[in-house]
Amino acid sequence: MQTKSRTEGSSALMPLVLTGILLIAGFVFMGSSIVLAAPITTAPGQNKLTCFDGTTDGGYTGVCTLNSKGAKGSATLNNNDGDLDPYNNYSGVYVLNSTMYETLLSGITQLSFSYTGDAATAGSPRISIPVDTNDDGVSDGYLFASAYYCNDGAGMVDIINDPTCQIYTNFSADSFANWAELVALHPAWAIANDAYVFLVADDPGSWTVSNVKFGKAGK
Repeated sequence: MQTKSRTEGSSALMPLVLTGILLIAGFVFMGSSIVLAAPITTAPGQNKLTCFDGTTDGGYTGVCTLNSKGAKGSATLNNNDGDLDPYNNYSGVYVLNSTMYETLLSGITQLSFSYTGDAATAGSPRISIPVDTNDDGVSDGYLFASAYYCNDGAGMVDIINDPTCQIYTNFSADSFANWAELVALHPAWAIANDAYVFLVADDPGSWTVSNVKFGKAGK
């Protein structure tokens, strides 16, 4: 079994060894972790995929390309930069949709995507979820699920409904066998309102992600 080499907030997560907090294209980079700034409210039907990547942010590599418009469109996350440094690239997407924020984890019905391309690594591609553990609306850390530990064998990642989907945290040594176990053990945890849920790849490779669904059905 492959050992998970990266966790949200670890020094090896992304090549973002920065001092203080940088605001770049709406993202907050704190230390070596990536935190998407507070969600904005959008009108129904406007929850489209939005790219972020190291090339656009500057100083790093990785390119996100939207292949079609709309929330159900696809994006290519290309981290093949041709150099020997495996830690200087990242690319990903998030969705302009605030309906799930400040919602208890038990109320979330969709956290899924499909992917094609290179084989998943221990950390890429993955969904990262800001979690509020004490009901103050502020993120206390991240939950995350990687396609390597959460897929149906055919390129589908479904964190909510896949009973074999392992979930990790960056703020404790805990991990969870699946979403149901997480919710049962922590019924008061909610999606934080000060950062986006996002899908990211930060290993060398290239993946096309599609049918990205964050939140609640029909929202």
